[in-house]
Amino acid sequence: MAPTSPAERLRPPCDASRSSIVVCDGRTSRFHHPGAGPSGRKGAFGAAGGRGGALPFWVGAHTLERQRSVVESAEATRVFVTGATGFVGSHLVEALAGRGIAVRALVRRTSDTTALHRPGIERITGGLDDSDALARGVDGVDVVYHLAALTHARSEAEYHRVNASGTERLIAAIRAAQRPPRRVVLLSSLAAAGPARGDRPVDRGDAPSPLTAYGRSKLAAERICLDAQGSVEVVVLRAPAVYGPRDRELLRFFRMAARGVVPIPAGPRRLIQMVHVGDLAEALALAGEARGATGIYHVAEPRAYDWGEVVEWIGRAVGRRPKVVKIPGGIVAAAAAINERAASLLGRSTMFNRDKVRELLAPGWLCETEALRREYGFTPRIPLPEGLAQTAAWYRARGWL
Repeated sequence: MAPTSPAERLRPPCDASRSSIVVCDGRTSRFHHPGAGPSGRKGAFGAAGGRGGALPFWVGAHTLERQRSVVESAEATRVFVTGATGFVGSHLVEALAGRGIAVRALVRRTSDTTALHRPGIERITGGLDDSDALARGVDGVDVVYHLAALTHARSEAEYHRVNASGTERLIAAIRAAQRPPRRVVLLSSLAAAGPARGDRPVDRGDAPSPLTAYGRSKLAAERICLDAQGSVEVVVLRAPAVYGPRDRELLRFFRMAARGVVPIPAGPRRLIQMVHVGDLAEALALAGEARGATGIYHVAEPRAYDWGEVVEWIGRAVGRRPKVVKIPGGIVAAAAAINERAASLLGRSTMFNRDKVRELLAPGWLCETEALRREYGFTPRIPLPEGLAQTAAWYRARGWL
């Protein structure tokens, strides 16, 4: 059943058999819910997707009216989007176009531009290494959304060349523009901040401690953008794992669940937060519109899950009860090293590498989400079970599953 109000859509999945974890204002909080969890009993999320029970404390006064009250009019606004053909970028372009905003998109010659074939979208061919294309892109727009980034690479230098040096060229183009934008919105990653400190979520005021080359390159991009404050407003949104329609990274887990077996690292319970791409696109759009927005914010579903719960909900989304096989961390690390070496010999990069294992074996990936809700009235509205079911349906419709 479709939700009937914004408040309805804000309810997270809960489990009466164990405490649920919600991250709010830099704390992990526990609450019990009269419904049931992913065990299959009736409750918070039944087979039909209905929800019941009281709203948790973190919902607060979040309504669509609250969002409208903190944003400027988007009328006659023009924006420039890097990474517009990517997974998140394509959803952001749709969200912006749906607001009637004129979009100028940076696209590589080899990019699939199918998602950009709609009125009001101007394409500029080039990349982050093309200063002329960047200069044309930023001139005369109100907001720059910087989403282009390398998410897996063969070396740290390759990450830095795209994610840091590319950002430097973008900022240089903004500084040199005759008609510069008023704001830059950078999509960063929780990888730039590093994992949770024990069971304490990362706060935006914490000193960053990235574990990986990717995280270090994104932290460098953050600092480059923030150093430009004074000549341009800067908003940084850090996202954890992002999932949803068009995502190819989590697809492998859906396929394994459909086959009935999903491996996860053995060891202590590790909590993670995630965000649906639709919610992330809305947060990005809001970051470009909200009056006085500046600085770093985390955007994630406040509810945290362990890997067993994630696999169980993916299984429900594909109509299976997959067996979870726990693999010792040393074996996972060895397999990643072999995979990384094989890819290197072929001149390729791979997502399953030693850095990815460092992320998988981290204590957890938790972040405070209260600042974005408190200051701009935004809380993600798609809970993981609902989002995974939607994603599985999208995969099936396109023959990916």
